[in-house]
Amino acid sequence: MAAFDAKKEGYELGEIDGKLVAFTNMRLNRQTIPESLYCYDIRDSDNLDGSCAELKTHVMVNHWGTVLCKKPFELDKSGSYYPENNMDYLGVSLSLDEFQESSEEELRESVSIKNRTSMSGIS
Repeated sequence: MAAFDAKKEGYELGEIDGKLVAFTNMRLNRQTIPESLYCYDIRDSDNLDGSCAELKTHVMVNHWGTVLCKKPFELDKSGSYYPENNMDYLGVSLSLDEFQESSEEELRESVSIKNRTSMSGIS
């Protein structure tokens, strides 16, 4: 199974249960993840419908993607986190450096700007 360099991938800004995450559908080489970030694989449901059924440090079956975040998810005794909601894709593409260097406030503002820009063309 190929694992990609986290620093070379592009990401989509997302939100899972109130936490901002950088999402990629690739498996990431854990050796390339900056120490300041937490890394979780997303397990898709058994229906393979693109839902965020479970977060774990490693997922082998039904891998949907990988998320990086600045604050950890609280894992249960088996090492899993079960999101209350599916991941929201926020419509902002960014690099790993941009995610790392931006505060949560700056990231949320980029979503707000993107949404205002997208809505400006609607009459």
